[in-house]
Amino acid sequence: MSKKTLVEVAQGRRTDRIPVWFLRQAGRYLPEYMAIRKNLEFVELCQNPKLAAEVTLQPLRRYDVDASIIFSDILIPCTAMGQTLTFDKGHGPQLTQPVRGADTLKRLVKPDAERDLGYVGQAIVETKKHMRPDQTMIGFAGAPFTVASYMIEGAGSKNFTEVKKLRLQEPETFRGLLQLLTETTVDYLLMQVKAGADCLMLFDTWANQLTCADYRDFIFPAVNEVIAQVKAHWDGPIIYYPGQSLELIFELAGFRGDVLAIDWRSRLPRAIALIENLGLNLAVQGNLDPQSLLAPEAVLRQQVRDILEAGTKAKGHIFNVGHGLQPHTPPDAVTKVIEEVRAFEQSLRQEKMH
Repeated sequence: MSKKTLVEVAQGRRTDRIPVWFLRQAGRYLPEYMAIRKNLEFVELCQNPKLAAEVTLQPLRRYDVDASIIFSDILIPCTAMGQTLTFDKGHGPQLTQPVRGADTLKRLVKPDAERDLGYVGQAIVETKKHMRPDQTMIGFAGAPFTVASYMIEGAGSKNFTEVKKLRLQEPETFRGLLQLLTETTVDYLLMQVKAGADCLMLFDTWANQLTCADYRDFIFPAVNEVIAQVKAHWDGPIIYYPGQSLELIFELAGFRGDVLAIDWRSRLPRAIALIENLGLNLAVQGNLDPQSLLAPEAVLRQQVRDILEAGTKAKGHIFNVGHGLQPHTPPDAVTKVIEEVRAFEQSLRQEKMH
């Protein structure tokens, strides 16, 4: 059986092929996705294993990518915890009954991952039937704090006032929510592993919204606990995206994951140097600005090459955008990025031969 390139690189082994995939590679920029989506609400699509698998596979048919990430959303577990999730046009995700104190925390339940969220596992099973042996199936979850921030605010936020109020006024309630989400996330990820996920990713998009001290005291312990408990049962790689701040890398001493996803706002060489200076043995993922896919072709290709060049200095490098592809992304631009990755890896092979 062929080795899975992304898994190999994530675990620090050198390969002749540079793994490439894209956050939100399945989604609104693809006409075939919009054809399915026009008849369904977003949450309905996530809860339909056959259609979720179909959407996950769409970019694999178009592009020479090395991985798929199961089509879902980080807030899906909230639907099994006692909140209702909706996506209104122009407003993004909204959750009912936001957690604003100990009384609302008590109303939440820890779901049974197999029973209540098993449709995500079924979608993974269905997707893997149609993947190449060398392609990696990525399962994922939101990290506890980022999911908590939506559960507390009830929606996305610019200033996270309710999150900070709960953290400052009721720290034990805040910690209790993170603990509940830690346990829920572990079960949810292990269910995805059982279904066939080869690699896992934790999204902590809003991790930089609290102070670095709060990150170290509240957010990071929850992330590391999730990773430790999952790795107690499974030896695959885990990718962590810590949001938009290079500053948080300084707080990652003792991190138990395998790959750090770097946002496009950070210089990749600087991030790699920080990781090494902390003594962390990590591969990196990233970090093209998704809006770069709107650039003239020569500019786009140069930006891709610059990132690939920087990636050669890391323990391992998975090429990706720094955060998700945008709805206005031209599908052909994705092809050009992949072409540039393949041309770069070919040039590395030739250098080795000489």
